[in-house]
Amino acid sequence: MEYPQYDYAVIGGDMRQVYLAEELAHHQNRVIYYSLMAAPDEGRCSDASYVAPASSLEEAISSSDCIICPIPFSKNGVHLNQNALDKDLTLSSLLGLLKEGQTFFAGCISGEFRDTVRKAGVSVHDLMQDESLAVYNTIATAEGAICEAIQRSPQNLHRSQCAVLGYGKCGSTLVSYLRGMFCYVYASSDQPKERALAGTVSDRTGSLEEFAACAGEFDFIFNTIPAKVLTAEILNHMKSSVTIIDIASAPGGVDYAEARHLGRNAVLCPGLPGKYAPSSSAKAVKRVIEAAMLSNNE
Repeated sequence: MEYPQYDYAVIGGDMRQVYLAEELAHHQNRVIYYSLMAAPDEGRCSDASYVAPASSLEEAISSSDCIICPIPFSKNGVHLNQNALDKDLTLSSLLGLLKEGQTFFAGCISGEFRDTVRKAGVSVHDLMQDESLAVYNTIATAEGAICEAIQRSPQNLHRSQCAVLGYGKCGSTLVSYLRGMFCYVYASSDQPKERALAGTVSDRTGSLEEFAACAGEFDFIFNTIPAKVLTAEILNHMKSSVTIIDIASAPGGVDYAEARHLGRNAVLCPGLPGKYAPSSSAKAVKRVIEAAMLSNNE
């Protein structure tokens, strides 16, 4: 079946994808969308552009040479990350619709999917492999983590004792934000280089073993490490009033069964940029997509 052609097809995901569709709908661009959380607001689109819903995944993918899927692409490695439809959209069904010559964007794409698509002649771009976007993403993540902490605790962050576990991109941005809010910040990492870098900003640093020995001091704990670092033993030594914000990728870094048993206030917070800063995040994604498309055409 022949479908009308569009400049971009935006599929699935959270509110970032909705705002992205609006951001792309400028300068006479034609945008088709499918399985978004909400319909794009035409009032935020250019009058010269055209935005339309697709009736099916097949129509969305067949209607454009540039396919944009969400960050993350999938949460379980089997289904597309989307919340708009009652039915699941499998990655295999999407794979079967992509065709040679198309350009495909998403975040956190598995190596197996990437390799298969490339063999089919599709140009693949993992958005989270872009260094500038990965760094910018930490801003929305840090702000979202702080919002979650404020909402979930009866205590002020100001002058509180905070621990940040991990000092990678997200951890380093979060430490800077917390220091700017006049928190006392302990940065913990098992990487000597990360501890050295953290020492230039935080009040104290230590290894994860050293953190475990003083875990009872903290009012707030922010975890960025995608491994179970907050074990039953460590949770047992924490303040009963502690608030734990886990921003590591699923399943997170907390023994949640033990946290519930002990009554610890611990929550896994995925997708913070989509929840707290979808518009700003979409603008950043758009810049990466446009740069990649320009490079492809040179």
